[in-house]
Amino acid sequence: MTLTPSTTNTTGVDNMKINFRIGGLITSIAAGVLFASSAIAVEGGVANDSYVGDSSGQNVMDSSGDCVRTSSWKVEDMTVECGAEPPAPAVVEAPPPPPPPPVVMYEKTTMSTSALFAFDSDVLKEEGKVALHELGDSIKAKGAKVVDIDVIGHTDSTGPEVYNQGLSERRAQAVADYIIGEGIDANIIDVSGEGESNPIASNDTREGRAENRRVDVNVGVEQPSS
Repeated sequence: MTLTPSTTNTTGVDNMKINFRIGGLITSIAAGVLFASSAIAVEGGVANDSYVGDSSGQNVMDSSGDCVRTSSWKVEDMTVECGAEPPAPAVVEAPPPPPPPPVVMYEKTTMSTSALFAFDSDVLKEEGKVALHELGDSIKAKGAKVVDIDVIGHTDSTGPEVYNQGLSERRAQAVADYIIGEGIDANIIDVSGEGESNPIASNDTREGRAENRRVDVNVGVEQPSS
């Protein structure tokens, strides 16, 4: 009797092995993909190393609405989105108040037009020039503290009002021109005339009218700050 060797069918076993290996490979690949996706989300998204991020880079929340922490979570990595106290608003200091404007005190010099001009004239007399020279020296001695000079002409009420207004302006301008020639800055000088409108004495007397014919020079001197 001749015995025929039996042939074992291994096809099913081999297929099982192949399927198992393929399944394991797929599982490994999937795990690697998930790990890479998580790493990219954490590194490039909103979440940091202490929190799990999704594929769009946002923090992953658990069922309680809390951020899912990684094993490397540290308290110093807490974010406002994940429960950290928001930073206190920056304290903005109010700017210091602007310095107060300088205090300017005016020193008034009243000069009689009888000493400065001939009757009904706006041309300075020699004695008038001497007086204005002294005034110019006094102003220059104050230096840069002088910030404003007002030269104002006045007349008495003799004659037409319109004429007196013009005469007061011309006389004030003559005084201003002279002290400018003495070295006073023209940019700080204002010239005006008030005619007969601002008397300081009665125009009913000769003495009063003489007092009213005048040129006032108001020199504004800046005072040191306290």
